[in-house]
Amino acid sequence: MINKSSIRYKNKEKFKECIRLRKQGLSYSEIRKIIPVAKSTLQNWLTFAGLTLTKEHLEIQVRKRLEKQQIAVEASKITRQMKKEKEINKTLELHKKYFNDPFYNYGLALFEAEGCKESRCRFSNSDFRLIDIFIKYIEKYFLLKKENNMVFRLHIHETRKNDLKKIIGFWSKKINISPEKIKISWKKNKIMKRRENPEYVGQMSVSVSGESILGSKILAISDIILKRYKKIFI
Repeated sequence: MINKSSIRYKNKEKFKECIRLRKQGLSYSEIRKIIPVAKSTLQNWLTFAGLTLTKEHLEIQVRKRLEKQQIAVEASKITRQMKKEKEINKTLELHKKYFNDPFYNYGLALFEAEGCKESRCRFSNSDFRLIDIFIKYIEKYFLLKKENNMVFRLHIHETRKNDLKKIIGFWSKKINISPEKIKISWKKNKIMKRRENPEYVGQMSVSVSGESILGSKILAISDIILKRYKKIFI
């Protein structure tokens, strides 16, 4: 039986420390890691002191859990960022031999101008020549093939539905892919009348898979090349 007398003469210092920690908002398990006492003893001590799970202590524990969760999230972000930087640096080392290759630098410039500025690698343009060059750039320097590692999506204005077959045929021939590999996205922005431009072929986008954070890697390499050119012209 826990009473004032028994606490006073036995485990007095442990009792005081448990009370102090509980008032700071520590949970039962957290207190027992610091003060090795039985769970039942701790429960009795805190009950005697009127420090069982009151609304205030529950709120404190919730805040602490949220703080720990936030710390864990931040730590995870740091870990992911470190992993990303490690992968980028590895690619930089592998590609240094290409830095003076004109075609390599041309591919970088294309992606810098028309590529998606994210970790993923996606390039889009309405000029089939640029799409074709980008495909060859990825195949040559990153060893990723259009048959297995590229998804092609054609963006066409909905007013050109009647031209769909002709436009798909155009792209299929120009970049040498099967018509079945071309996915369609319709542009639904309103216009006053159907566009009559006979050369209209929509806009093709190429999404590349098979290598993680490829877009970030290309942009990191491009940044190095751009700094070199900047020094030349200053």
